[in-house]
Amino acid sequence: MMLLSNVANLLGVHPRHVLDWMSDTYIDAAEWVMVPNVMGMALWADGGRMATKPYVSGGAYVNRMSDYCGGCRYDPRRRTGEDACPITTLYWDFLARHRERLAGNNRMARPLANLDRLSDLDDVRARAAEVIEAAGDGRL
Repeated sequence: MMLLSNVANLLGVHPRHVLDWMSDTYIDAAEWVMVPNVMGMALWADGGRMATKPYVSGGAYVNRMSDYCGGCRYDPRRRTGEDACPITTLYWDFLARHRERLAGNNRMARPLANLDRLSDLDDVRARAAEVIEAAGDGRL
C-alpha cells in the first residue's frame, strides 16, 4: 500500500481514485481501515490530520527499504537523464510543486532545503512532465 500510494502521490493521482482502486483490488479492504490508512496516512489527503507530513520518497529510499529495485534499469540516485529513476525524478518534482503548502511543516524543512540545493531543478521538472505523461499513456 505504501509504495503504491507513494507513486500515486508523486504522479498526482486524485486520492479518491487511489482509494477506490485499492478498495476494489484488495480482498481485505474494509472501509474503516482503508479510509484512514490510504487517505490520511499514505496520501496525506486529509491535510495532515493523521500524518504529520506526506509519506513520499525517492528511488534511493525505495531501493534501501525494499528489493523492488534489484533488476530495474533505472538508477535510483539519478534525477535526470535516460537512466534516472522515475520515482526519484517525481519526488523532487512533488516537493517543488507543493513547496508553498509544505513550507510551514517543520518535518519538511530538510527535504525543502535539499530541494533548494538542486542546480538542475528545471531539468528535473521537465523530465517529471515526461514521466507523468509516459505513466498516463502506459509507456512507463
